[in-house]
This record gives sequence, structure tokens and C-alpha cells, in this order.
Amino acid sequence: MNQIEFEKNSAPLLEYLQQRNIDAVAFDIDNTVLDTQGQFHETLYALGLEISQELPADIVPYTYEEISRQLENEVYAVYYKNKRKPVMIGTQFEQVLVDYLKHLSLGSVTEKMKERIKFYEQRHYTSSPKVYSSTPEILELVLSSGRKVVFNSHAQDDWTQIKIQYIASQINQVDTLPYVSVPITEDKNTESWLQAYSKVDTKPENTLTVGDNFTADIIPAIEAGCKSVVWINPREYELPENFILPEDIDLFIVENIEQLRDLNINSRYSLTNPCK
Repeated sequence: MNQIEFEKNSAPLLEYLQQRNIDAVAFDIDNTVLDTQGQFHETLYALGLEISQELPADIVPYTYEEISRQLENEVYAVYYKNKRKPVMIGTQFEQVLVDYLKHLSLGSVTEKMKERIKFYEQRHYTSSPKVYSSTPEILELVLSSGRKVVFNSHAQDDWTQIKIQYIASQINQVDTLPYVSVPITEDKNTESWLQAYSKVDTKPENTLTVGDNFTADIIPAIEAGCKSVVWINPREYELPENFILPEDIDLFIVENIEQLRDLNINSRYSLTNPCK
């Protein structure tokens, strides 16, 4: 075994997986293994710049860039107000634009604006967000240990397929990866995580589940019977006020997928060790 192989196979994560008899790792996709928020920013900013140029410059007291930033910020405000429930990006943007134009007394959304919104939405959903720099290494680490990976996506299936194909292309000697996709008109719940585990013939208690949305990923995975869960929480959100961690559950709280590599039994969340 060369030095690189030794370093990969000596990762604390693999020791933890062995200790807990974990046969597979189930990942959420967006903002867990892919920088979906980064792609949303690029789309919203570019779309906002185009829309801003359709507004009368002699009336609007903002630059094109300021208008774009304001619209983007409003989209995010609505998104978080709705507890991060996914909505098509064009729908989100147009809803915000209606209120924005009304606030500035600039009338309604024009047909030309609607056409540009539709164009950017179509472009957005025909390409995958980029992987985080550590995503390929983490996935290869798990796969090289003989374990399986599976993905649970909360997005339309055609876009999920594009993402899965892209993720697979970033991993050595992998052509495709198992996944389930939950339509955005439905909730990503316990049943979806059970479906994901069944895709790789793994029991919930023998699976590590990783996601960035506590409500859609962590809680339903625990309810499905998963005993080891990782919450990717870069914004350092607090745990839900009414959440009580069961004694038999290992909960880890990390900032990004890179930190999975150093997961170990001593970094579990507890009242005395709130692993941020």
C-alpha cells in the first residue's frame, strides 16, 4: 500500500463506519455534495441584471447591480421563510418581482420579463451544480472501503439525473450511482429515506445518513431507523427547540462534507460536546 492509499484508508471516518457496522452512506444532494446554492446565486444574479435593465433608469433610484442584489436577497428571504421548501427558481423569482415592482410603483411583470425568467430557468435546470472540492474524495473513500453510497434528492427527476451523472463522472471507475428523487410538490420524508436505503439493500441501522436540512434529512432519517446521522450546518443553526436526541442515536454536526473524513465516535453531539 503506497502512502496515498494508506492515508485514504486510515481516515477516522472508516474506523467509525466499522465500529458501527455501517454498510452504506446515504447522502442528500443539494448543498450537501453539490454547491447548489452557488448555482442559484449565479442564475439569480444574472437574471436580476437583465430584469433591472428593463426598468426605467430615470425613476428607479438603484443601479442595475443593486436591483439584482435586492431581488436575489428577497428570493432567499422567501425561501428561508418557507423553511427551505424547494420551489422552481423561475416561480420564486417572478413572485418576488411582482412585489418588488409593486413596491416601486412600476406596474406589473411584462411579457419580455417573463420570457427572460423562463429562459434562465430552463438553462438552470439543464446543468448540474458543481461538486464541492472534497466531494469526490469522500465518495471515493467510502466506495473504496467496499461500502455503498446512495442519494436522496428533493428535486425533479430529470434534473436529479443530470446531477447524478455529473457526480459519477467525478469519481474514478464509476458510471452511475443509485438514487431516489422526491418531487418538489411532495415532502422529503421518512418513506423517501427508506426507499434510499432499500436501493442499496441496507438496513437503516447499518446506514450513515448525511444532509444539510434538519427537517427534511436528519429527523426523517432518524424516524426511519437510522442510528448515525450527520447534519451539515455551515450557518450554525440551532437544533429545533422541541427536538430531543434519542440516546441510541449518533448525531454529528459539521460545517461541510470535507469534515466527514475526520468523523469519529468522540465527535458526536451531546449537551457537553455540541460539535459545531
